[in-house]
Amino acid sequence: MTFLEKIEPYLTSDDLLVQDFVLHALQDYPCVPAEWTMRLLKEALCSKEKELSILVNISNHPFNDDAVKILIDGIKNAEKSMLDLYLKLLDHIEPELAMKYKHELKRYISKETWDFYHLLLHGTEEEVWEEYGAVLAELENAKRYNHSLFMKAKKLMKKLVQNEWMDEREIDLVLEEELNNEWFSYTGIITVYAIGLLKFEKYIPLLASLLVRDDDILLEEVSAALIAFQSDEVVRAVEPYVSKGESEIFAVSVLANTKTTQAVEVLRKAYKKTDDEEMKALIIEALCHHLTKEALPEIEQYIRKGYTSFLIDKEHVLYGYFTVMRIHHHELEKWKQIATARDESFRKKMKQFENMESSNKNRVQITTTHRKLEKIGRNDPCPCGSGKKYKKCCMV
Repeated sequence: MTFLEKIEPYLTSDDLLVQDFVLHALQDYPCVPAEWTMRLLKEALCSKEKELSILVNISNHPFNDDAVKILIDGIKNAEKSMLDLYLKLLDHIEPELAMKYKHELKRYISKETWDFYHLLLHGTEEEVWEEYGAVLAELENAKRYNHSLFMKAKKLMKKLVQNEWMDEREIDLVLEEELNNEWFSYTGIITVYAIGLLKFEKYIPLLASLLVRDDDILLEEVSAALIAFQSDEVVRAVEPYVSKGESEIFAVSVLANTKTTQAVEVLRKAYKKTDDEEMKALIIEALCHHLTKEALPEIEQYIRKGYTSFLIDKEHVLYGYFTVMRIHHHELEKWKQIATARDESFRKKMKQFENMESSNKNRVQITTTHRKLEKIGRNDPCPCGSGKKYKKCCMV
């Protein structure tokens, strides 16, 4: 059975822990069927218990007509605490689809954005390049990272690639300049995104070499570009970086989401090689997300050693893996109880945050907290105490 075939029976599982495990395994995987996005959104509308987890984890999933229709229903009927999560998903709809449903979406999308979509669909090569340059200049001159502008630049690049207005020669020119600098500019980072769209294999070694860079925005795009290939050539290029302290976290993430037998073997070797307990935890999570019995020796050894970690929710990951793989383990019920208790605690804290946000007297405190959160790495433990990584918890 393929990775997706193993997951599908549990995509909308009534067991919240199992579904959450499945959603995490799919979060950065680039080959999720658009029909699954529709099914998950429908599930979110029907289940308040599942709504938060689903909305948080499907931002990278593709949308089709049915998914957009259900998203529109979700926006119309969402409770105030969930509305922002539904609205954020609008950014991930292709302009063609958004235009198709402009009548229903008009009130939720600004006129400026509709004008931008019109440019993407009907603009000339010169117009799109000009807008791309203007957005990059605005990004570079901003005092802090602007996610909306960054997403706008990516949409423009996608249009340039789709129309074959961005080619290998242009990529070479940008990379030649960027590699001479200590830090990649936004031009360089978006060019890395373009490589992932074009899947030019000649850039795989270069992309892998960027994993040692100290820039999370660049590293996210490098990882996504490498994962897009879904090839053993990527596995071979990334393997040396799994054992380097400055690159190991993102290297493991690439291997976790490259669903090949060789990726599993490299992760198994890395697990045996490292003495760092936190790295062992991340590798075990990656192996569990591969959903393969080949990883059982390392997973069983990890359980026997009794390792603990701040980076993964160990009991949740193990419970999800053994349940989806339909492998009996004598600690399964114990893991479920621990993970359920932790999940309930997390949900209570989220409810407290919602109450804080609705209280004017706490606005200053929340702003201060958000400023502190901005300095936390995506793969660091979330400061809310959920036991999840920051990128899978409060960051969203």
